[in-house]
Amino acid sequence: MKPLFIPRGFPAVVCLIASLAFPPAAGAQTTYRWVDKDGKVFYSDQPPPKEIKKAEQRRLGISSIDTSGMPYEARKAAQDHPVTLYTSTDCKAECQGAREFLARRGIPFREASVSGPDEAAAFRKAFGTDKLAVPSVTIGGQKQQGFEEGAWGGMLNNAGYPNSASNGASAPAPAAK
Repeated sequence: MKPLFIPRGFPAVVCLIASLAFPPAAGAQTTYRWVDKDGKVFYSDQPPPKEIKKAEQRRLGISSIDTSGMPYEARKAAQDHPVTLYTSTDCKAECQGAREFLARRGIPFREASVSGPDEAAAFRKAFGTDKLAVPSVTIGGQKQQGFEEGAWGGMLNNAGYPNSASNGASAPAPAAK
């Protein structure tokens, strides 16, 4: 019987193809950390030897990369100073203008409709007033009743939002109500 000829590098190619075809299972992975009798620290995905009495077991989560398209400046501002746009069903043109202004700036926002007594009470409490005027906005701790583009723009600038969505990111859709 003739010996089987395996070209040089063939096992590496097979291993590479197999690793691409059968990626590791998605999900958290367990890692172990322990110190041996000589004081050397070990990290492994395998449990430590039996003679090791004290070992730490850690679960590593799945890594992810934010691909939302929003620049860091906008993501940070949205995290630190979320925007809520208050509207009502009878507010048409002015509320639409406020939405379009936020969209032009690329501002992610939540829209809250002030459509009943409970929502009106929550609005009055949030703004600390008996006056009910929409559109209104909260940007973090800043509040403004009525849409005034200059005032809203200044508040957004103070909160660290970019001046426009023209920085490569498309304007985000408003968040669900």
